[in-house]
Amino acid sequence: MTSWLVGTLIATSALIALVLLIREPVRRRFGSRIAYGLWLIPAARLLMPTLTHTVERTVPSGAPVQPLFHPVAGEPMLLAQVESSGPSLIDQFGGWPTVLLTIWLAVAAGLFVSRLLAFRRDRRAILDRAVEIARLGSIRIVRSIEVRGPIAFGIFDKVIAVPADFDRIFDERERALALDHELAHHRSGDLIANLFAFVLLCLQWFNPLAWVAHAAFRFDQEAACDARVLDKAKARDRADYGRTIAKAASGRALLFASTLDRPNALKRRLSSMLHSTTTGKRTAGKLIIVAAVAVALPLTATRAIDYVDVPAPPAPPAAPEAPLPPAAPALLAIQAVPPEPAVPPAPLAPPAPPAPPAPPFHGGHSDLRINDGMISINGQTKRWQDLTPAEKQRVRGELARAKEELSRTRIDRAEIERDVREALAEARIDKDEMRRELEDARREIGQAMREIDAHAADIRRSGRSPEAIKAQIRASLKSVEAINVEAITREALASVDPAKIAASVAAAEASVARAQAEIDRLDDSFKDD
Repeated sequence: MTSWLVGTLIATSALIALVLLIREPVRRRFGSRIAYGLWLIPAARLLMPTLTHTVERTVPSGAPVQPLFHPVAGEPMLLAQVESSGPSLIDQFGGWPTVLLTIWLAVAAGLFVSRLLAFRRDRRAILDRAVEIARLGSIRIVRSIEVRGPIAFGIFDKVIAVPADFDRIFDERERALALDHELAHHRSGDLIANLFAFVLLCLQWFNPLAWVAHAAFRFDQEAACDARVLDKAKARDRADYGRTIAKAASGRALLFASTLDRPNALKRRLSSMLHSTTTGKRTAGKLIIVAAVAVALPLTATRAIDYVDVPAPPAPPAAPEAPLPPAAPALLAIQAVPPEPAVPPAPLAPPAPPAPPAPPFHGGHSDLRINDGMISINGQTKRWQDLTPAEKQRVRGELARAKEELSRTRIDRAEIERDVREALAEARIDKDEMRRELEDARREIGQAMREIDAHAADIRRSGRSPEAIKAQIRASLKSVEAINVEAITREALASVDPAKIAASVAAAEASVARAQAEIDRLDDSFKDD
C-alpha cells in the first residue's frame, strides 16, 4: 500500500507538470474543450492499480529447518541479567508509517470539512434572502442580493443565482448567454468534477503542484464552458458574450460552484474566445488524449512482483548396485535434475539458443497458467508430458480461444491516417478571416467602452468602478492587438506530426504481432506427435 501511494504521488505529480506545460499550446491548436480534457490524464493515473507480475520459485520439499543458534532456555541466570527495553513512543503508535499516514489523513479531512462548512454557510446566505424567478427542469433560478454575478451551485439541489440588478445591468441577449453558461455547467457535470477535484486536492495538500493544478483546472473548466456556449451561439453573439463576462466581473466564487465572474481570469478568457476550432480538430484532439492516457498509465503504473513458492519434486532414491531395469532410464528422464545422482544420465541434445523471455500465458479468468515450459492447472504445476488427456485438451482449448480473441484485435491504420490528413487540412487557417474577426473584436470592445461610459452612474450605484472595468477591457484590447496572425498560422500547420502518429501506430501493430507470435509458439510446442 505504501509503495502504491508513493508511486502514485510521484507519477501524478509528473503528469500534472506535463499538463501544465502543454495546456496552453493545446488550447491554441485544438480549443479550450480539449485543453480541459487533458486533466483526465493525471486523474486516470490515480485509479491505476498496482501491476503485479507473478514469479514461481522452486523451494526444497521436506528439508528440516535447522536453528542458527541453540536455545538458551536452560540458562536462566544469563537471561535474568538482560533487561528488556520497552517500545518507544513512535512504536507504541504503530511506527513511523502509521504516524505519517494518520497525520496525512487528518489534515486532508480537516481541510475538506472546513471548506465544506464554509460552502454550506455561503449557500445558506445566498438562499435565505433569495427569490425564485424561474425553474428549468430540476434547476432553480433565484435572485439574491448576496451575489454580484451569475453563479451555479448544487449537485442534488441545483441552483443558478443571479444578482438583484440582473435585469438592469444585462440586456436581454446578455441575460440569455449568462444563463446558458451556468446551465452548461450543470448539464456537463462540471460541479461534480469540482467536488472530486477538491477531494484530490485535499489528499495532496502537501504537494505545491496540486494547488497550482487546481487553479489551472478551474480556469480550463470555465474556458471550456465558454467554448460550449459559443459553439451553439451565433457569430454575432461573441461580442455580447464578451460584454456579459466583463459586466459580471465581481470576484466572488463558492468552492463547489462555477461562476461567470472571475475577474483575475477575465483577460485570458477573452483571449481564449478568439480561438475557434473545427469539429475535425476537436476530434483529433480527443484521439490524442485517448492515446496519451493509453500510453501514460502503463508507463507510470506501480509494479510489484508476487513470488509463488512451488515445492521441488522429491529427490530420486539412490541408484542400486545391480543393473537398472529397462524402465529406469525412462523414469530418470522425466525426473527433475537430482543432486549428485549415483548414475550419470545420458547426455542430452544441446539446447537451442534461448528465446527472449515472454510474459506467462494466463488462461483468461481460469486457473490455467503457462510459464517457462511449466503448466499450472487445477492448483498443480506440471510439464506437458505429465498432463492427463483431459488437461491437455483444456490447454489446447484455452490456446485456441486466446488466438481467436487476438485475431479480432485490429488497428485501422487507414482510418488514423485519414484523421491526420483531415486535421492537417483544417489546420490551414484562413488568415484574412482571422484578421476580420480581430477587427470586429476591436470594434466591439470599443462599443463596450462607450456603453460603460454611458452607464457609468448606474455602475457606480451598484458598487463597482467603471474605471476598473474599463482598465480590464483596455488590457484585453491590448492583448487582442498583440495577437500575431502569422505565428498562429505557423503553429496551426505544425499542430499534427504525422511521423510521430505513424510511429505510435507501428509500435501498437508490433505489440499485437509479438503477442500473436507468442500464442503461435505455445500452440506449436504443445502439440502431440
